Amino acid sequence: MHRPLKALRLVAGTLAALLLLLNAAAAQTEGSKMITDLLKEAKQKLAPDRRTAVFDVQGEPRGDSVVLTGEIHSADMKRALVAMFIEHGLKTLADSLTALPQSSLGEKTRGVISVSVANIRYKPDHPAELATQALLGSPVRILKKEHGWLYVQTPDDYLGWTDDDIQVMTSAEYEAWVARPKVIITAEVSSVRASKESGSQQIGDIVAGCILVLKRNARTHFEVEYPDARTGFVRKKDAARLDVYLARAKATRKSIVSTAKRFFGIPYFWGGTSAKALDCSGFTKTVYYLNGIQLPRDASQQAFVGESVDTTGGINLQPGDLLFFGAKTKGERKEHVTHVAISIGGKRFIHASGQVRYNSLDPKDPDFSEHRLKSFLRAQRIIGAPDSTGVRLLAHIPYYNGKP
Repeated sequence: MHRPLKALRLVAGTLAALLLLLNAAAAQTEGSKMITDLLKEAKQKLAPDRRTAVFDVQGEPRGDSVVLTGEIHSADMKRALVAMFIEHGLKTLADSLTALPQSSLGEKTRGVISVSVANIRYKPDHPAELATQALLGSPVRILKKEHGWLYVQTPDDYLGWTDDDIQVMTSAEYEAWVARPKVIITAEVSSVRASKESGSQQIGDIVAGCILVLKRNARTHFEVEYPDARTGFVRKKDAARLDVYLARAKATRKSIVSTAKRFFGIPYFWGGTSAKALDCSGFTKTVYYLNGIQLPRDASQQAFVGESVDTTGGINLQPGDLLFFGAKTKGERKEHVTHVAISIGGKRFIHASGQVRYNSLDPKDPDFSEHRLKSFLRAQRIIGAPDSTGVRLLAHIPYYNGKP
């Protein structure tokens, strides 16, 4: 009689323990889902574009707390993330969540590109895909270092790895550099030479948009200094004082088209943003940059800058408008922008496709492109658009007007 009763009690105890385990597992699963949902919400709010902000964060429940690990773009973003968890009643342990820049960098978290065109890749490896490029004189924020590669953020907020020449600086050194007078290169390509003589030793090649410190203003040349302290001479006809240039720079329909045409025939190069070679958005970005406006890096980012142009009644654009191409919204599939061009008026445009060339959306035009007509999405107007639409004047960006 007692043995069956004992066995029943044993079974009941085992079932109770199993039920507790199942309830605990269910609670942990529910907790993990809540953490995952919160991290997804936080990423969308704090760092929606992985091209411009780091949000590599994981979380797991531990007792009555949430442990956060990984990397996040800044200390401010980390505090905002922890605050979101606290708002949901979750105690958060974030000691293992690294806020960039890496502490191992010390005070050397600023830098200036010291080669004509620096390659910036998605991964710290030479065979890795080219993400973008940065011109000589461009300021960068240094976020971390790995095996000789630096993870940097460019003035247009783009992120990537480079092992090209960067003069690494402390904040004090950077502020001193920014305060010095500058020149900007205006010729498509030129060179810095050891003396004013045309046959003297070349110090380095330069392209349109490169920036150097002005040491001395001579009659026919500027004496200039690189971020790494090299010095040389640039012909005045190939450059201008940066302050004077920006004071005069004004993006107009005529100036944008005129600048765009200067690059006609330049080869297409994925990731390219210089007069040496350009991709489609690198081309539009460079053209507007040389007219005093900083656009975002990629076509899909540029598509949300400026004012929308109504093309529902037909395509008849103003010179300087940006045309965007790709896959249209269909069902649950969202619009996918893959290409950008600059209007030269009406249905004609200039863009980097194979090389910088003309095309048209008019079937009667000799430069008609059926492919571009079928993939045309919409247009944006940058010229005359207010700052609130994302248009950034270089003259309003501290680095370019001599402020750190």
